[in-house]
Amino acid sequence: MARVLVVDDSRFSRNMTARILREAGHEVIEAADGECGLEAVREHEPDCVVLDLLMPILDGTGFLNRLRGAGSVLPVVVATADIQTSTRLLCEELGVSGFVNKPVRAEELCPCIERAVRGSSVGELR
Repeated sequence: MARVLVVDDSRFSRNMTARILREAGHEVIEAADGECGLEAVREHEPDCVVLDLLMPILDGTGFLNRLRGAGSVLPVVVATADIQTSTRLLCEELGVSGFVNKPVRAEELCPCIERAVRGSSVGELR
């Protein structure tokens, strides 16, 4: 299975996402904001990231900008309760692998993670 980094400032959401992933057999690393998430990417070399967008210190789009600016093609799945069209388009331009709705459900998250790790693009997810 995959090593998945969950970046979310909400401890509740992070724990729920991590539990789903662990139950599916994935190794999980957690980070409470984008800065800690970038450090975890460097330290743990995950196979995929599950990313919240609204966070303090460094938000999800800032995380994506810095990750892609460093040349990383690491698959990222955005987990959000509500996303505006402009934000979704920006995330797609930054190469996200997919989107899942919050609260996260196993039947939505696990297949999205599998597609992301396999290398499917967002266009193939629709």
